[in-house]
Amino acid sequence: MSEEVSEVPKELQESVRDAIGRKVKLSLRRRVKLEIKGDKTENRVLALSSQRAYLLTARIPAKVEHAFNYLEVQGIACNKPTQLSVEYERGSFSLKLLSTEEVNEVVGHIGNCMLRICPGLGQCVLMKKLTMEPPERLTALQALWDDQAVDTGPCGGFSQMYRCVCDWLGLPYREEVQWDVDTIYLSQDSRELNLQDFSHLENRDMVAIIAVLEFSQWFTKLSTKDYKLSADVCEQILRVVSRSARLEELVLDNAGLKTDFAQKLASSLAHHPNSALTTINLSNNPLEDRGIISLGGQFAKLRIGLKHLNFSKTSLSPKGVNSLCQSLSANPSIPSSLVHLDLSGNVLRGDEMQHFYHFLAQPNSLVTLDLSNTDCALDQVCSALLRGTLQHLAVLNMSKSVFPHRKSKDVPPSFKHFFSSAFSLSSVNLSGTKLPPEALKALLLGLASNPNIKEVTLDLSCCELRSGGSQILEGCIAEIPNISSLDISDNGLDSDLSTLLVWLAKNRSIRHLSLGKNFTNIKSKNLAPVLDNLVQMIQEEDSPLTSLSLADSRLKSDLTIVLNALGSNSSLTRLDISGNAMGDMGAKMLAKALQINTKLR
Repeated sequence: MSEEVSEVPKELQESVRDAIGRKVKLSLRRRVKLEIKGDKTENRVLALSSQRAYLLTARIPAKVEHAFNYLEVQGIACNKPTQLSVEYERGSFSLKLLSTEEVNEVVGHIGNCMLRICPGLGQCVLMKKLTMEPPERLTALQALWDDQAVDTGPCGGFSQMYRCVCDWLGLPYREEVQWDVDTIYLSQDSRELNLQDFSHLENRDMVAIIAVLEFSQWFTKLSTKDYKLSADVCEQILRVVSRSARLEELVLDNAGLKTDFAQKLASSLAHHPNSALTTINLSNNPLEDRGIISLGGQFAKLRIGLKHLNFSKTSLSPKGVNSLCQSLSANPSIPSSLVHLDLSGNVLRGDEMQHFYHFLAQPNSLVTLDLSNTDCALDQVCSALLRGTLQHLAVLNMSKSVFPHRKSKDVPPSFKHFFSSAFSLSSVNLSGTKLPPEALKALLLGLASNPNIKEVTLDLSCCELRSGGSQILEGCIAEIPNISSLDISDNGLDSDLSTLLVWLAKNRSIRHLSLGKNFTNIKSKNLAPVLDNLVQMIQEEDSPLTSLSLADSRLKSDLTIVLNALGSNSSLTRLDISGNAMGDMGAKMLAKALQINTKLR
């Protein structure tokens, strides 16, 4: 070949352009030798554009034998001075060129194009495997690539990547996608690619958009909610998870995913040990135990652990949760990394939860724990948390959980001890949990004696407190210094409110109070004293109360007693009186009060 000229004759050039398509701009054309078997070679033409490489027959009319997008490259090897071997996703070939300089020129061109397509990713990363002998050849090329100035463009060069990905996948390039990202996403400096922004497009268009994340250094989050993902879209997401070095958050909420997706996601994580993924939200998808157990097996191996895990309403049973928690416990990074765990909406009742409670009892960094609507045992959870996460836990959601009703009235000491010892609690939600008076007392006394916490939001709505609970509240609430928001709505308090309101008025920390749905069974003669005490509380000059809810109490015309007091109120800035059927007269009274009141917003 040393006696031949590598330039392509003009007639053959025209035939090459016809074969490839005259709209494609070719940057480099070289005559080469294709290695067949042994020492046999055949003449070919190598043509390079800004996105693709083509290998064509060297006779007229020329025909394309190999064509690949640069994003398909799996490896390039130049182990001999004039040899160039290329491996791509759908094939491979080995060529001989005229000189070492021409080989370097071809590799350099492909590297430069990749640098423009995917700024921020090194050529060696994009080419997967790049070897050159002697190594000095690669060093020289790398120096040239490093010196090349690249205009990244908006959002990390999304448009260039998207155009190249569309070419790679054989899909149409949508200018509206490019405009949305380059304009809207850029203006918001958004690193989250939200598939709902493109839900009006066809599934195949969605595939191309998602595929960009395999190479993007800009986007760190992929999300969708209430949008059923097609099989090909799911496959592309799995590919991105298995390859992206930047994807940190994956949120696929109510996306129509089943057990097999969770199993495939586990496989994708297994193929990417250096994954940056730390947030996984697969809520509202029936993944079932089998899917979660498969994922758990990989969670045990994630090098950097997980920060945020949401498996709410995924059809989990105690068996699946136990297995998941065993896996989380097996990962030495999880205790310091996991800050948010949501298992809400899964039926987790029963005594077969040992590994779950063991996980909570180990030292951890949980800030938010959501076990609402699970029928978990409240006392056992608090006992485990007492040993595991006193330092960090801020949000505990145990609404619609269970507090076991034992024959003995004794409440486990650990229950009170948890609330008296937690360092960071800011929100406790026990709504819909039937609390016996002894448990309520332990909770309130625990909070009252905790010197570490301030500004706690406590939701005790729908807890069936009734008279017994009201008496406990009367005995404790006045002296609790750290509850800023209290919801005791829908507890059948009725006429017991009359006395309770007197004690609530003595509390100096509560700024938001919800009392709705507690007036249903009050006789008319007993309602006036209750409302009078309420008026007295909100009219106090030094009242800390800024927000009051009487929603859904159906007070009707009796609401005017409260409305009349609004004119002189100096503390309330928010009042919820929806669902009271106050009628025209109530509306007139409200309008009159608002003419005088300057505080309500």
